Amino acid sequence: MKASMHRLFGLAALLALAAIFAAGCGSDDGTTTTEAENETTAAAEGSPGGSTLVIKMGDFFFAPKDATAQAGSTKIEAPNEGSVEHELVLFKTNMDPADLPTEANGEVDEEKLDEVAEEAGEIADVEPGQTGAEEFDLKPGKYVMFCNLPGHYAQGMYGTVTVE
Repeated sequence: MKASMHRLFGLAALLALAAIFAAGCGSDDGTTTTEAENETTAAAEGSPGGSTLVIKMGDFFFAPKDATAQAGSTKIEAPNEGSVEHELVLFKTNMDPADLPTEANGEVDEEKLDEVAEEAGEIADVEPGQTGAEEFDLKPGKYVMFCNLPGHYAQGMYGTVTVE
């Protein structure tokens, strides 16, 4: 009886250690990003006729916050790892993404922005757990990206894409 109790406690301890190890090796749920992640350049993988840039969307951030892409035909994939719907709107401009013109409700005024910047396109209405994707013809320069769903821009969901 005593030996089987020791085995039972030993098995329980082994299972507890395995659970701790698995939790420590798990992936981040995407709700926070570190400064290093924000400064990381997104990997652009070569593909026939262009490249692919992955920009993750979370509640309420893009990762990386500051991405780099090659000029030309670029597919942007935007997996939504958050718990609410998101979008990725892209404009070519040298403006600071934190200083875009806004409406009274805090959303970016895309009509005013259109007067001083060139809209490159958007990946609209990506539900949680889904991935949106669009092809963009990117010219060298600076771009701002933002989520313009109610309240998202005001919560800091914006960043940049530098096209080389």
